[in-house]
Amino acid sequence: MEENCEDCMQWEEELYWTHFQTLHFSQLLLPGFHHCLVIPQKFSIHCKRKLPQIVTLKSPSGAIYNVKVEQDDVEKTLAFRCGWDKFVKDHSLKGNDLLVFKFHGVSEFEVLIFDGQTLCERPASYFVRKCGHADKTKVSQTGYDQEEHFNSDIDTASAQLPVISPTSTGRVSKEKYPLSGLKKMRGEISNDSLDHKLDIEMISAGGNKALSLAQRVVLPDGFMVVMKRSHVSKCFLTIPYKWCLKNNLLARQEVVMQVDQKKWVMKFNFFGSRGRGGISTGWKKFVQDNNLRESDVCVFEPTNSETKPLHLHVYIFRAAEAESSNNG
Repeated sequence: MEENCEDCMQWEEELYWTHFQTLHFSQLLLPGFHHCLVIPQKFSIHCKRKLPQIVTLKSPSGAIYNVKVEQDDVEKTLAFRCGWDKFVKDHSLKGNDLLVFKFHGVSEFEVLIFDGQTLCERPASYFVRKCGHADKTKVSQTGYDQEEHFNSDIDTASAQLPVISPTSTGRVSKEKYPLSGLKKMRGEISNDSLDHKLDIEMISAGGNKALSLAQRVVLPDGFMVVMKRSHVSKCFLTIPYKWCLKNNLLARQEVVMQVDQKKWVMKFNFFGSRGRGGISTGWKKFVQDNNLRESDVCVFEPTNSETKPLHLHVYIFRAAEAESSNNG
């Protein structure tokens, strides 16, 4: 039972960081915060690949600030730097104030500001408006002026590049990170409805071809999953929530997956209160035996939804093979 609980906790942890639509972290303002704010290391580890070099901080008032994200080699994490000092000044931030950041998964953070002495929100943060350095003012739907604070010393052309250490000598591949922006086939999956959407980041040309082939063959009774790093290196597979409901997959049970004539018995976990489910025990063995790689696409078709345990035929579309056929 203890091992199963640990599996569930690991599964929930990975699910949160890879599939939730919004993520949060808080930070206490300690000495030195005026020119730099360190991002919590755990958030940095999980979100470094998602963050561009330039993010926006949205004040409770609606004012928007462009802030540069850089590697902090001392703290071994990321930090808000260029542009952060303007946010600090306009909001009159003080030591021991508590800030809560809500990340929307692209490049924007909503910020709530709590007074360090009262531990209540600072009312003045909702009235930060016209400041001397504001370059652009627009009228919001509420009728109030909403400002965007642009920093002339920030190169916004590089906003979509990944965060790299300022001391790094490595070159960023234009092929891997196109300067026009990272083109992502990405469908955000909400934390209360893991439906039949895909979450694909930086998928290769071969992955695109494999996905296209899989979309042609998947039947209404089945579902497909594009292999992400979490699928092939961790020990769980998320199954679309709507598909679980449709097939009455609403409790912990065995699931049998089959490729050609070979079968694998796995354990399915369902967390009804959280509205999500997936395969934990047995999935890692399936990945290894079938040599699954990132960007491969798996199509899952039930043989008979009324048969117990549930049997799923799996059809694998390999990104590497699709890419080689493109080059050929």
